[in-house]
Amino acid sequence: MAFHQILPIIIGLFVVALLIYFVIRQKRKVRKLQVEGVGTIIQVKQLITNIQQHRGWCSAYLRGDKSVIGDIQQLQRKIAQTSLAIENQFSIKKFERWFGYSEHWKRLSSSATGLTADNSFKQHTQLIGNMLYLLEDIAESHFLTKEQLGEFPDISLLWRELLQVSECVGQSRALGTGVATVKVCSRVEKIRLGFLRQKITETAEVTYAQLKDNQSAENRQKLVSLIEHASKQTRYLCSVIEHELVECEQIQLDAKNYFSLATEAINSLNQIFDFKLEELERFLVKK
Repeated sequence: MAFHQILPIIIGLFVVALLIYFVIRQKRKVRKLQVEGVGTIIQVKQLITNIQQHRGWCSAYLRGDKSVIGDIQQLQRKIAQTSLAIENQFSIKKFERWFGYSEHWKRLSSSATGLTADNSFKQHTQLIGNMLYLLEDIAESHFLTKEQLGEFPDISLLWRELLQVSECVGQSRALGTGVATVKVCSRVEKIRLGFLRQKITETAEVTYAQLKDNQSAENRQKLVSLIEHASKQTRYLCSVIEHELVECEQIQLDAKNYFSLATEAINSLNQIFDFKLEELERFLVKK
């Protein structure tokens, strides 16, 4: 075969090899971003958990329980350390919402014990809402979506519905702790707590069912166990909110006991989140 006949074949093979090289290179680049994204999300999620706790303790403090000032100060130190670690380890500063968080937290932490209870709750809740949107931004920019991860069709449930349930529990912890501190539940607080109780109940059960449906057989038993535990914790919390805060004529519930109860519910939801993140991380490292 003459050289001029072989040449197009050689060029064609070279082009195919080049395309394969770029495809593999792009896949590796995406995989690296995905692994980095999971690491970033884990740290930012911990930050959100700490700010949710800070909101709860501030609620107790501003309603008269001055004994929690040490918990507030400890959390502020932990949040500062975690924020610095995130900035040093990950390219978080490229996100506009991170800048918004940094500026808002700086103002809030310095004035946290001097606000009204209502303003403190609103400021914390607005800040946490921004952080939850930040998690979605991180997931999208690091290709952690079901379009890029067909093996994890329920991935968006982690950033949205599951964390929405956790945040509703966090809000009920802050409001309920304040109510249990003063032993009085105002009409507005009854409405707020009633709304949160209903939202927790409805969103949690739907989310639990979807997570079960989309789980692979390999880790299904472990996930089902975690979901059943979380379901038990959230149902019990909702029962306490209804019977010992909202519909109770004379509140006897201890504020710190209620805080611990709500924290247990949040921890059970976090265990599901952590389990799914660890599963995703193993998949990305192995592949």
